[in-house]
Amino acid sequence: MPADLDDRLLELLRARPSWTGAALALELGVSLRTVRRALARLAADGVPLSAGPGPGGGVRLTGGTSLGRLRLGHREALDLLMALAVAESLAAPLLLEGVRALHRRLGAALPGGEPADLARARRRVLVGAPASASVRATLQPVRTEAVAAVQDAFFARTALALEYVDRSGARSERVLEPHYLLFNQPVWYLMGLDRRRDAGGLLRLDRIEHAAPIPGPFRLRPAAEWLADLTVEFDQV
Repeated sequence: MPADLDDRLLELLRARPSWTGAALALELGVSLRTVRRALARLAADGVPLSAGPGPGGGVRLTGGTSLGRLRLGHREALDLLMALAVAESLAAPLLLEGVRALHRRLGAALPGGEPADLARARRRVLVGAPASASVRATLQPVRTEAVAAVQDAFFARTALALEYVDRSGARSERVLEPHYLLFNQPVWYLMGLDRRRDAGGLLRLDRIEHAAPIPGPFRLRPAAEWLADLTVEFDQV
């Protein structure tokens, strides 16, 4: 994919002061023509490049203060949104102003269409009260592959097929619509419709053993509806 190639090319340019087009093509395993097209895309995105012929020439980053548009995958974008949501919840005056500025710059820097997608996803990341001592005592490391699948489904707004282990150690298979992510520091929850139970579901991310997205979108419901429907206490999840 062009975006993947552009990212790899940018990493190479950062790694050395100067490259020839032929060396970049060899390193990337593509044609010189493909490299030239990728360099043109980077330049169009505002990446500061210079190129010159001869022994002292080559392609290089010019060391400007800006690298132009950010190139974030949706998982990276969601990681950033989750971090911003937590930062905003602290409501510290100095930090809050920095977070607002970062929001503005992030929206301006991302390529076409993504700011609106990120804004919608940001509204689905909620921050609640800190978790109780009993919940914190049972917190486990999250499974990287499962969390990646959760992020894919959350951003694409598709359901998830899950293998879940509850606090008693009982395993179950769930199909959950991930309407919201809820952070009760330091615990993350998925909140939405548990299709097999036809009821609201609240699942801890660290208790998800396996996850896979299910094709097809779902209709988003307001967070207040889920919070009203969920009668289970957080300490019991």
